Amino acid sequence: MIGQSFFTEQYKFVNYVELSAEQHQEIWQVRLLEDIRRFMLNQNVFPFSEHLDFVEKLKTDTTKVYFAIYNNDNQFLGSISLHPINYIQRIADWGIYINPAYQGNGLGAILSKIFFDHIFAVGIIDKISATILLFNHASLKFHLHIGFQYQYEKDGNIYLIKEK
Repeated sequence: MIGQSFFTEQYKFVNYVELSAEQHQEIWQVRLLEDIRRFMLNQNVFPFSEHLDFVEKLKTDTTKVYFAIYNNDNQFLGSISLHPINYIQRIADWGIYINPAYQGNGLGAILSKIFFDHIFAVGIIDKISATILLFNHASLKFHLHIGFQYQYEKDGNIYLIKEK
């Protein structure tokens, strides 16, 4: 199943719907940091209750799956998501952010590879697309580095694709 939590020797990818309120509090706090938020398509500041409402909706929405990523010391490293998942066309948009406390050492590329290997092995999707804000040159460089291919630019965004 595409939304099932999974684990490696070093990392835990835990579906948001399985997390505690305390874990969600940390995810929400990191997500709202200016260094994270300014690169998101949704840059709004929102209350914790809205985050919890979002997670509640994830329980029944099969077109979205969000994973919190932890190391073996249960430190929150970041988040990876697929949204929306198109089961007919076998494609999903993705999103990622790394906790700023762990950025800058290649962790994003490592976690992305583990994630892609797992998701493609599940066999439900064959392509992952990315939408990047036009000014986010670091994200473009990152996506090209991890195997995404440039598609086009439109409305202030860059669109990329990664195939199985």
